[in-house]
Amino acid sequence: MPQTMTSADLRTHNQVRLLRAVHDAAVPLTRAEAARVLGIGRNTAAALVGELEQARLLHEVPAETGGRGRPTTLLVPHPEGPLAFAVDFREDTWTLASVELGGAITELEGGEHDRTPHAFTEIRAAIERHATDRLAVVGFATSGPIRDGRRLHISHLGWDEVDLDVLIGADWPETLVDNDARLAGLAEARRGALRGTGTAMHFHIDFDIGGTLLLRGDAQRGAHGIAGEFGHMPLTGSALECMCGVRGCWSLDVGANALVRRFGARPGYVEGRDFAREILRRAEDGDPQAAAALDANAAALGKGLGALANALDPEAISLSGLGLDLIRLRRDLIESACAENLMAFRRDAPPQILPGTMGDAGPLTGAAEIAWDALLTPDRVKNRLQGA
Repeated sequence: MPQTMTSADLRTHNQVRLLRAVHDAAVPLTRAEAARVLGIGRNTAAALVGELEQARLLHEVPAETGGRGRPTTLLVPHPEGPLAFAVDFREDTWTLASVELGGAITELEGGEHDRTPHAFTEIRAAIERHATDRLAVVGFATSGPIRDGRRLHISHLGWDEVDLDVLIGADWPETLVDNDARLAGLAEARRGALRGTGTAMHFHIDFDIGGTLLLRGDAQRGAHGIAGEFGHMPLTGSALECMCGVRGCWSLDVGANALVRRFGARPGYVEGRDFAREILRRAEDGDPQAAAALDANAAALGKGLGALANALDPEAISLSGLGLDLIRLRRDLIESACAENLMAFRRDAPPQILPGTMGDAGPLTGAAEIAWDALLTPDRVKNRLQGA
């Protein structure tokens, strides 16, 4: 039987809603705008803001205005409020950033790594260098599936069942880890091209392709947190064997590794990304071998998108990473290959295929979002208010 909400519970609920509205807004809200968004009176909004300011969660600052009338204030992060850290751990490099309420990201540090779990020692040291008592949660983006949110499987780095808790130790701040493609999609749904879209898909293309299904602004994770491994589905008829243990994975035909292999060279991490971009430049300049490799990549991408659209019925599909180059250079080919793989009755109204707007910051932004999701909960806010 559901518990009855007390007046104190209702107040905490509205405080969380107010913080969430400030965090999600594309531009800073005034107190009056926040009241309208939440459907509460101005006096109630004023009281909530005052309580949250006292708890150093929210701050009011004068808005820049040249007009007459009552001065307007904006709701912004408190200068002494909690911070989240976000980490984007890629196949060959990493980036650490701090993120305040509202999603503003400040990059702190980054570097290359040796592609072994020892890389976490470097990241841990970087976090310790930059952490203050304001640090509350760390959000972590990494390639490959993460089982139950703690065990990393990164096949192309040779990582299998690597235990995150062993890597980071017991004295780290609370750390949430998720797949980079899923987090890039979350960033597009919350702050980018898919904002306001009810049912959408996002695909992040780097060395290979990964993606996520997004429902009402949230990325779907599945029973064990590993949903969305679309790159490991046999969508294009390939007979190649993947390092994951399956033959014919879509990711073998889409991404930097596939582009390099189609060009006739050996795929590889680190320099492979730069070589793939060189192939794209050559294709733009009319090199026939590079153009053929690009065409194959784009066609494979479109075929897979069509098959997945049949199954999941998205309103829109966004692309990031190398996908931005593919859609810029071969949009028509991607869309035609997608249409060919759509069921006939769907072809009159195919899903939009959009370039993502978050750029390379997508996984980092998504990591920040899951960290702030953990902070913007009734228990966290209540504890902060009680300690004020």
